[in-house]
Amino acid sequence: MKKIWVLIAALLIPLTLSPAASAVQVVVISEPTHRLSDGVFFDDLLAIKLSPTGSLGILVYSNSKSVRSWLIDPATIEEILAMSNGYGVLDGATPTGQQIAKDWLAQFERVSKGQRIYSLIYGNPSNYWVDQLLKNELQTIKSGGKNVLEQALIRSTSESDAINGEKQPLSKSNINLIKYMQRQINLLGTVVDKDELLSYQLRISQLLNPDIDKESISYLLKDFDKSITGMRNKLRVTKSKFTITSAKEELPITLVNNFDTPVNLKLSIRAINSKVVVSSVDKILLEPNSKQQVLLPIEVLASGESALLAQLTNLDNRPIGYPVNINLKLSVISPVATWITSGAAVLLFLAAIVQSVRRVRRRK
Repeated sequence: MKKIWVLIAALLIPLTLSPAASAVQVVVISEPTHRLSDGVFFDDLLAIKLSPTGSLGILVYSNSKSVRSWLIDPATIEEILAMSNGYGVLDGATPTGQQIAKDWLAQFERVSKGQRIYSLIYGNPSNYWVDQLLKNELQTIKSGGKNVLEQALIRSTSESDAINGEKQPLSKSNINLIKYMQRQINLLGTVVDKDELLSYQLRISQLLNPDIDKESISYLLKDFDKSITGMRNKLRVTKSKFTITSAKEELPITLVNNFDTPVNLKLSIRAINSKVVVSSVDKILLEPNSKQQVLLPIEVLASGESALLAQLTNLDNRPIGYPVNINLKLSVISPVATWITSGAAVLLFLAAIVQSVRRVRRRK
């Protein structure tokens, strides 16, 4: 597995201050992801690598009298912990790594006791692509990954400034997809507590690991795109249809918030034709994990078929989630039609009176 590390002076200088310090051995524990976005393992290779003779097993099972300093990818530890808790493999094969992962974690705890642990950037991503695609999110990824590692190991760690200097070969479509997914996370971050979006942000960082081959990265990005779709659908307008029988009504529109925090937003509404008049709804508070109805005033100008295009937005009118069509069947005699009908009836009545008067005069 290729590893090109750039360690800052803060890490290297202390190791060269004295002869005793020069015996410190730096151990890097990092492995590209073996899981899909839903947590299912797409292969069982991690179990092999965690065995005593595997690439990750050797790092903790080998005898060493040196003082060791550990540089650890939080994403790798998170996947090992998930494996130790029981897991499934995509092809339905019987998992083999649960006990192997438990043993590895126990061994790591023994050999690292009392030694310094540094948290790498979550997923050990290519520094080139982090700078190009995730520069504004880097501090969130660092702090979030460090917290993941500390919770997994149940011990404090230090944030490492080590970076992965390898450049991952990404295609133009890969880059565009990553940019799209980051935009969706940023948009939702304007209305949703960012802690609820952290796992999505960390996943992008994890997928920028340069040890993921070209074929696998395309597959994993498409899989993650499905998760982004699910994330956007956590805030949504329920698709519905109505039959309207009066000129003015209030339609009950159902909004859904599947996040764990309250959300303030707006409901943008646009009619697809001139048969109805409708206005948007401002400043709606959606409670956590709830469905809520808002009453939408609507005025019908003509009978027939129509529809409303409904879209949730943040308070700055930027679109959130997906637009939804609300179909309308309009069975209403509009005020204009009523006036015309009434006027025609009056004219017919007057004409009948005039005709009756003429008949009376003829008879006389």
